[in-house]
Amino acid sequence: MDLVQLEHFLAVVAERTFTRAAERVSRTQPAVSQSIKRLEDAIGTPLFARDAHDVTLTEAGRLLATHARRMLDIRDDALRQLAQLATLKAGTLAIAAHESAAVYLLPAALRDYVSQFPGIKVALYRNPVSEIPRQVMDRDVDIGFVREAPAFRELRLTEVHVDQMVLIVAPDHPLTSRTNVTIHDLAGEPFVRHSQCDATARTMHQVSEKYGVKLRVAAELWSFENIKGFVREGVGLGIVPLVTVREDLRAGTLARIGMPPLEIARRTLMIHRDQGYLSECASELIKMLQTFNWGALPPARRSTQAAAVRRVGRSTASHAASRRRARAR
Repeated sequence: MDLVQLEHFLAVVAERTFTRAAERVSRTQPAVSQSIKRLEDAIGTPLFARDAHDVTLTEAGRLLATHARRMLDIRDDALRQLAQLATLKAGTLAIAAHESAAVYLLPAALRDYVSQFPGIKVALYRNPVSEIPRQVMDRDVDIGFVREAPAFRELRLTEVHVDQMVLIVAPDHPLTSRTNVTIHDLAGEPFVRHSQCDATARTMHQVSEKYGVKLRVAAELWSFENIKGFVREGVGLGIVPLVTVREDLRAGTLARIGMPPLEIARRTLMIHRDQGYLSECASELIKMLQTFNWGALPPARRSTQAAAVRRVGRSTASHAASRRRARAR
C-alpha cells in the first residue's frame, strides 16, 4: 500500500460513494476504484461492502481507516516540519567555539540571529580549540570558531574578528602610577595564566628569551573570568584578550598597562565544511557573521579609555600603598 491509496480510501470512507470521493481527490471515478482495488489486493481482504446505493466499511476497513488517518497525519506533520526547515521557521544549529568567542563575541551576534529566526534552536558549545576542526569535519557541529587555520582542506575559513592580547593589573597596582612601563619592570612580578591558551605561554617564553626577563607564572587557571578575578584581588598580572576586559576597563575594576611585546594579535576564524551539505540555518548565520559589526572600538577612543583608567589607577595608588603598609604591620 502507499499513501496515495490511503488518501483515496479515506475519501471514499468520508464521502460514502466512489463518485464523490473521486471529486474530492480530483481524480476520475475509475481511477479511484482501481486504486482501492489495488489496496484491497495488497491487504488481501475487502475494505468495503459494496451495496446497491452505498458503500460501508468491513471490519478490516474500519481497522485500516484508524491507522490510515494516523499515517497521513504523520505525513502531513513531516511535510509541515520540512517546510519550516526550508523557510527557517524551525531547525537546529550547533556551534563550537573557543572560550573568548563563546563567552564574549558570539552572544551579541546570536542575539540578532535568534531574534530574526526565533524558531531555530541554537546550541553553543565551549570546546577546546584543538578539537573543533574535527568536530566540524565529523558534522558533530555545523560551525566552529578557532584561532588558527585548520589543517583540513575541506574546511572553509573566514576571519570574523581580530583582537589583541593585553596586560591587565588591579586598579591599585603600583604599575598603574608609573609612566613608560617597560618589559624589564615586569621582572619578578607574578602572572596568572590561562592553562589552555598556548599563545600566551609562547609569547611569555619568547619575551623572556628576547629581553632576558623572567616572567614568573604564579598560577594557571581555567578561564579568562577566573584570571580576571585573580588579577582584581592582586594575586598577579594577567595577559588576556582585549574583548574579555573591555567592560572591566570601562568600569575601572581592572587597569590595562601598555606593553607592546605582550600585545600579540589574536584572530577568530569561523570554519565550516566547504563541500557537501550545509543546512539553511547554518548558511544564514555564516552570511550574517561575515558582515556583523562586532562593535570594535576605534584606536583613538580605545587609547583615551586606557588613559582614563590609568588616571584612576594613579588616584588610587596612595590608598593602595596605605593598605599594603597596614597589611605589613
